[in-house]
Amino acid sequence: MSEACFTAADILLPAAGVPLDPWACIAVDQFTSQPEYWQRAEHLADGKPSTLHIVLPEAYLGTPQEADRLESIRRTMEEYRKSVLTRKVHGYVYVERTQMDGTVRQGLVGAVDLDAYDYAKGSKPAIRPSESTVVERIPPRLKVRRGATLETPHVMMLADDADCTLIEPIGLMKNQLPPLYDGELMLGGGHLRGWAVEDPALIAGIDAALAALADPAALARRLCQTTRQKHWLAHPKADLYLAEKIALFQRLYR
Repeated sequence: MSEACFTAADILLPAAGVPLDPWACIAVDQFTSQPEYWQRAEHLADGKPSTLHIVLPEAYLGTPQEADRLESIRRTMEEYRKSVLTRKVHGYVYVERTQMDGTVRQGLVGAVDLDAYDYAKGSKPAIRPSESTVVERIPPRLKVRRGATLETPHVMMLADDADCTLIEPIGLMKNQLPPLYDGELMLGGGHLRGWAVEDPALIAGIDAALAALADPAALARRLCQTTRQKHWLAHPKADLYLAEKIALFQRLYR
Protein backbone atom coordinates (compact mmCIF):
# COMPACT_ATOMS: atom_id res chain seq x y z
CA MET A 1 0.00 0.00 0.00
CA SER A 2 1.60 3.23 -1.13
CA GLU A 3 -0.41 5.55 1.09
CA ALA A 4 -2.03 5.05 4.47
CA CYS A 5 -5.80 4.55 4.42
CA PHE A 6 -6.18 5.63 8.07
CA THR A 7 -4.27 8.64 9.38
CA ALA A 8 -4.05 11.27 12.09
CA ALA A 9 -6.59 14.08 11.83
CA ASP A 10 -7.74 17.42 13.20
CA ILE A 11 -10.48 16.32 15.61
CA LEU A 12 -12.77 18.95 17.10
CA LEU A 13 -14.20 18.53 20.58
CA PRO A 14 -16.62 20.52 22.75
CA ALA A 15 -15.43 22.36 25.84
CA ALA A 16 -14.37 20.16 28.74
CA GLY A 17 -17.51 21.06 30.71
CA VAL A 18 -19.93 19.69 28.08
CA PRO A 19 -21.22 16.29 29.35
CA LEU A 20 -21.12 13.26 27.08
CA ASP A 21 -24.78 12.71 27.90
CA PRO A 22 -26.32 14.19 25.76
CA TRP A 23 -23.39 15.37 23.58
CA ALA A 24 -22.71 11.92 22.09
CA CYS A 25 -25.52 10.13 20.28
CA ILE A 26 -25.90 6.71 18.73
CA ALA A 27 -25.40 6.02 15.01
CA VAL A 28 -28.12 7.41 12.76
CA ASP A 29 -28.90 4.01 11.23
CA GLN A 30 -29.98 2.54 14.57
CA PHE A 31 -33.59 2.28 15.81
CA THR A 32 -34.91 3.18 12.36
CA SER A 33 -38.22 1.46 13.12
CA GLN A 34 -38.43 2.88 16.64
CA PRO A 35 -38.97 6.64 16.38
CA GLU A 36 -39.82 6.68 20.08
CA TYR A 37 -36.11 6.11 20.85
CA TRP A 38 -35.17 9.25 18.92
CA GLN A 39 -37.97 11.18 20.59
CA ARG A 40 -36.55 10.24 23.99
CA ALA A 41 -33.05 11.22 22.84
CA GLU A 42 -34.30 14.57 21.56
CA HIS A 43 -36.03 15.22 24.87
CA LEU A 44 -32.73 14.62 26.69
CA ALA A 45 -30.80 16.85 24.25
CA ASP A 46 -33.36 19.65 24.11
CA GLY A 47 -31.63 23.00 24.64
CA LYS A 48 -28.23 21.37 25.22
CA PRO A 49 -25.16 20.89 22.97
CA SER A 50 -25.52 17.51 21.28
CA THR A 51 -24.37 15.84 18.08
CA LEU A 52 -27.99 14.77 17.76
CA HIS A 53 -28.68 18.30 16.52
CA ILE A 54 -26.19 17.96 13.63
CA VAL A 55 -27.15 14.51 12.28
CA LEU A 56 -30.23 13.17 10.54
CA PRO A 57 -31.48 9.89 12.03
CA GLU A 58 -32.62 7.55 9.28
CA ALA A 59 -35.92 7.17 11.11
CA TYR A 60 -36.78 10.60 9.65
CA LEU A 61 -35.73 9.94 6.06
CA GLY A 62 -38.63 10.53 3.69
CA THR A 63 -40.79 12.14 6.36
CA PRO A 64 -42.29 15.65 6.22
CA GLN A 65 -39.70 16.67 8.83
CA GLU A 66 -36.66 15.86 6.68
CA ALA A 67 -36.26 19.21 4.90
CA ASP A 68 -36.65 21.29 8.05
CA ARG A 69 -34.23 19.05 9.92
CA LEU A 70 -31.60 19.41 7.18
CA GLU A 71 -31.84 23.20 7.34
CA SER A 72 -31.59 23.12 11.14
CA ILE A 73 -28.55 20.83 10.96
CA ARG A 74 -26.63 23.28 8.78
CA ARG A 75 -27.44 26.24 11.04
CA THR A 76 -26.45 24.30 14.15
CA MET A 77 -23.16 23.20 12.60
CA GLU A 78 -22.24 26.84 12.04
CA GLU A 79 -23.13 27.70 15.63
CA TYR A 80 -21.19 24.76 17.09
CA ARG A 81 -18.13 25.52 14.98
CA LYS A 82 -18.01 29.02 16.44
CA SER A 83 -19.00 28.53 20.07
CA VAL A 84 -19.17 24.86 21.13
CA LEU A 85 -16.25 23.05 19.50
CA THR A 86 -13.50 24.91 21.31
CA ARG A 87 -10.91 22.12 21.57
CA LYS A 88 -8.88 20.43 18.85
CA VAL A 89 -6.68 17.34 18.77
CA HIS A 90 -4.16 16.98 15.97
CA GLY A 91 -3.46 13.28 15.90
CA TYR A 92 -5.57 10.37 17.08
CA VAL A 93 -7.94 9.88 20.00
CA TYR A 94 -7.66 6.63 21.95
CA VAL A 95 -11.08 5.59 23.25
CA GLU A 96 -12.46 3.00 25.65
CA ARG A 97 -16.17 2.30 25.77
CA THR A 98 -17.44 0.20 28.66
CA GLN A 99 -20.68 -1.49 27.66
CA MET A 100 -23.53 -2.22 30.03
CA ASP A 101 -22.32 -5.82 30.43
CA GLY A 102 -18.86 -4.61 31.49
CA THR A 103 -17.12 -5.40 28.20
CA VAL A 104 -14.50 -2.78 27.25
CA ARG A 105 -14.08 -1.93 23.59
CA GLN A 106 -10.89 -0.14 22.56
CA GLY A 107 -10.40 2.00 19.49
CA LEU A 108 -8.67 4.86 17.74
CA VAL A 109 -10.37 7.87 16.16
CA GLY A 110 -8.66 9.18 13.03
CA ALA A 111 -9.24 10.12 9.38
CA VAL A 112 -10.20 7.65 6.66
CA ASP A 113 -8.99 8.02 3.08
CA LEU A 114 -12.22 7.52 1.12
CA ASP A 115 -10.21 6.93 -2.06
CA ALA A 116 -9.09 3.68 -0.41
CA TYR A 117 -12.70 2.51 0.04
CA ASP A 118 -15.05 0.87 -2.44
CA TYR A 119 -18.30 -0.98 -1.78
CA ALA A 120 -18.65 -2.34 -5.33
CA LYS A 121 -18.94 -6.11 -5.48
CA GLY A 122 -15.67 -7.74 -6.52
CA SER A 123 -13.45 -4.74 -5.76
CA LYS A 124 -10.35 -5.21 -3.61
CA PRO A 125 -9.58 -1.85 -1.98
CA ALA A 126 -7.63 -1.38 1.23
CA ILE A 127 -10.89 -0.56 3.07
CA ARG A 128 -13.78 -2.90 2.38
CA PRO A 129 -17.37 -3.00 3.63
CA SER A 130 -18.24 -5.54 6.30
CA GLU A 131 -21.80 -5.81 5.02
CA SER A 132 -23.81 -4.98 1.91
CA THR A 133 -24.26 -1.28 1.17
CA VAL A 134 -27.85 -0.09 0.81
CA VAL A 135 -27.36 2.09 -2.26
CA GLU A 136 -30.77 3.73 -1.87
CA ARG A 137 -29.63 5.33 1.38
CA ILE A 138 -26.71 7.16 -0.21
CA PRO A 139 -28.61 10.11 -1.80
CA PRO A 140 -30.29 11.17 1.49
CA ARG A 141 -26.93 11.05 3.24
CA LEU A 142 -25.44 13.23 0.49
CA LYS A 143 -28.13 15.81 1.18
CA VAL A 144 -26.81 16.16 4.72
CA ARG A 145 -23.26 16.63 3.44
CA ARG A 146 -24.11 19.41 0.99
CA GLY A 147 -23.25 22.66 2.68
CA ALA A 148 -22.10 20.91 5.86
CA THR A 149 -19.18 22.49 7.71
CA LEU A 150 -18.62 19.55 10.07
CA GLU A 151 -18.27 15.79 9.76
CA THR A 152 -19.70 13.55 12.47
CA PRO A 153 -19.52 10.08 10.91
CA HIS A 154 -20.50 6.95 12.83
CA VAL A 155 -17.94 4.80 11.04
CA MET A 156 -16.32 1.82 12.76
CA MET A 157 -13.44 0.05 10.98
CA LEU A 158 -11.99 -3.33 11.84
CA ALA A 159 -8.37 -4.39 11.39
CA ASP A 160 -6.93 -7.89 11.08
CA ASP A 161 -4.51 -7.50 13.98
CA ALA A 162 -4.39 -10.75 15.92
CA ASP A 163 -1.08 -9.74 17.53
CA CYS A 164 -2.59 -6.51 18.93
CA THR A 165 0.01 -4.18 17.43
CA LEU A 166 -2.19 -1.24 16.46
CA ILE A 167 -4.47 -0.17 19.33
CA GLU A 168 -3.43 -2.06 22.44
CA PRO A 169 0.06 -0.49 22.79
CA ILE A 170 -1.59 2.92 23.12
CA GLY A 171 -4.02 1.55 25.70
CA LEU A 172 -1.13 0.33 27.85
CA MET A 173 0.14 3.89 28.23
CA LYS A 174 -3.18 5.74 28.41
CA ASN A 175 -2.39 7.08 31.89
CA GLN A 176 0.44 9.07 30.33
CA LEU A 177 -1.85 10.70 27.75
CA PRO A 178 -3.90 13.88 28.18
CA PRO A 179 -7.49 12.94 29.09
CA LEU A 180 -10.22 14.40 26.88
CA TYR A 181 -13.53 13.08 28.19
CA ASP A 182 -14.92 10.61 30.72
CA GLY A 183 -18.63 10.09 31.20
CA GLU A 184 -21.84 8.20 30.66
CA LEU A 185 -23.53 7.87 27.28
CA MET A 186 -27.23 8.54 26.81
CA LEU A 187 -29.99 5.94 27.09
CA GLY A 188 -27.90 3.04 28.36
CA GLY A 189 -25.05 3.44 25.89
CA GLY A 190 -22.43 2.68 28.54
CA HIS A 191 -19.40 4.70 29.62
CA LEU A 192 -16.88 6.42 27.34
CA ARG A 193 -13.36 7.71 27.96
CA GLY A 194 -10.96 9.33 25.53
CA TRP A 195 -7.31 10.41 25.51
CA ALA A 196 -5.37 12.59 23.06
CA VAL A 197 -2.62 10.91 21.03
CA GLU A 198 -0.60 13.84 19.69
CA ASP A 199 2.99 12.84 20.43
CA PRO A 200 4.79 12.50 17.06
CA ALA A 201 6.50 9.29 18.20
CA LEU A 202 3.19 7.66 19.14
CA ILE A 203 1.57 8.77 15.89
CA ALA A 204 4.51 7.34 13.96
CA GLY A 205 4.14 4.07 15.88
CA ILE A 206 0.46 3.79 14.94
CA ASP A 207 1.23 4.58 11.31
CA ALA A 208 4.03 1.98 11.26
CA ALA A 209 1.78 -0.68 12.79
CA LEU A 210 -0.88 -0.03 10.16
CA ALA A 211 1.67 -0.14 7.35
CA ALA A 212 2.97 -3.47 8.66
CA LEU A 213 -0.55 -4.92 8.71
CA ALA A 214 -1.06 -3.80 5.10
CA ASP A 215 2.23 -5.30 3.86
CA PRO A 216 1.42 -7.97 1.21
CA ALA A 217 3.95 -10.48 2.55
CA ALA A 218 2.66 -10.10 6.11
CA LEU A 219 -0.91 -10.50 4.91
CA ALA A 220 0.09 -13.66 3.05
CA ARG A 221 1.60 -15.11 6.21
CA ARG A 222 -1.62 -14.37 8.12
CA LEU A 223 -3.66 -16.08 5.42
CA CYS A 224 -1.54 -19.20 5.84
CA GLN A 225 -2.67 -19.53 9.44
CA THR A 226 -6.10 -20.55 10.57
CA THR A 227 -7.95 -20.38 13.81
CA ARG A 228 -7.58 -23.21 16.30
CA GLN A 229 -3.86 -23.45 15.50
CA LYS A 230 -4.29 -25.35 12.26
CA HIS A 231 -2.78 -24.67 8.86
CA TRP A 232 -4.92 -24.74 5.76
CA LEU A 233 -2.01 -23.67 3.54
CA ALA A 234 1.19 -25.47 4.41
CA HIS A 235 3.08 -25.59 1.10
CA PRO A 236 6.64 -24.21 1.55
CA LYS A 237 6.10 -21.69 -1.27
CA ALA A 238 2.62 -20.62 -0.16
CA ASP A 239 3.87 -17.39 1.44
CA LEU A 240 5.64 -16.30 -1.73
CA TYR A 241 2.72 -17.28 -3.96
CA LEU A 242 0.16 -15.37 -1.89
CA ALA A 243 2.42 -12.33 -1.54
CA GLU A 244 2.81 -12.17 -5.31
CA LYS A 245 -0.93 -12.51 -5.91
CA ILE A 246 -1.81 -9.87 -3.31
CA ALA A 247 0.74 -7.45 -4.77
CA LEU A 248 -0.77 -8.07 -8.21
CA PHE A 249 -4.29 -7.38 -6.93
CA GLN A 250 -3.12 -4.17 -5.28
CA ARG A 251 -1.64 -2.94 -8.55
CA LEU A 252 -4.77 -3.86 -10.48
CA TYR A 253 -7.23 -2.25 -8.07
CA ARG A 254 -5.19 0.70 -6.82
